[in-house]
Amino acid sequence: MRKTGFSIMIIVILALAGCASSGPKQAAASDVPPPPPGTERLSLANAALAVFRFDLPEGQTWGNYNKMTAEYLVDENNIVKYLRTGSVRLLGNYPEELFKPESKSCTVSLSTDSMFAHKIIDNNVTTWAAMGAVANEWFTYEYNITGSRAHGQFRKENIPAASDTGPFFFGLGLTAQDEGRRNAITQLIRNVTLHHATNPSLNVVSTGSGFTVPTSVAYYTNDLTRVSGGPAK
Repeated sequence: MRKTGFSIMIIVILALAGCASSGPKQAAASDVPPPPPGTERLSLANAALAVFRFDLPEGQTWGNYNKMTAEYLVDENNIVKYLRTGSVRLLGNYPEELFKPESKSCTVSLSTDSMFAHKIIDNNVTTWAAMGAVANEWFTYEYNITGSRAHGQFRKENIPAASDTGPFFFGLGLTAQDEGRRNAITQLIRNVTLHHATNPSLNVVSTGSGFTVPTSVAYYTNDLTRVSGGPAK
């Protein structure tokens, strides 16, 4: 049963392999073509975000990195939809152990207190136009990973220490207001990149969640779809 009220909302993390209900379902090939190689198709509503993993090169630490970017493509039918709370958010950092449930239920339920507002490291109130988004064209969005643009309830202990070596897990994507799955924002995403402050050759491009099943953060499992386009060629 779906409960209302911010304090009692539940966030679900999908992370188990081999469970029929543990991951988002791919649309039938006859309905939607697969994403181009090197991209993912995300369909997000009600604050659902896709989780991406970052593994730093040897000898590097979190303190060497200063921003994150992602490239998005949104078509004319989705670019008119309302961004939830009128903002684009980055959630994290999530410790890896949260994605390893002890049971075989295929999901892990965690309280909003630990998983949502306190994890919003970047809470940018913006618009499609301000992001430079044009229908059917790729645009690059830059995320703030310093905590200086965080949600008011963000906890600074969720920022990795400068000496941390990872891995690091963040939730991101363009998510719609909670008005039902038909209102979800469908988008293509590629080149989700953690940027080195001084040496671009040490940038880290995420290849996804790092788990067998595409992993996402959401209030409810039907608020997201995540389909990989396979490795880039």
